[in-house]
Amino acid sequence: MANTYDFTIVSVTEVPGVSLVYAHNEDAYNYLTDEVDMTTLSDGSAPISRSRVGDFINDAEYAHLCSEYV
Repeated sequence: MANTYDFTIVSVTEVPGVSLVYAHNEDAYNYLTDEVDMTTLSDGSAPISRSRVGDFINDAEYAHLCSEYV
């Protein structure tokens, strides 16, 4: 059985201390833009400080959204 995630969080090697959050469905994207008021880039991802990733994952889980951190 395959796992499905609402978000994938990827560390950006080119920019130290920054990760990108990718939403995989409309509910996840709306959570990014409406609930946590994150700005998205042209590819739909949202930059986040690595120091805030843990808080983002916890808050998303509280909203019943699942994250994959790679």
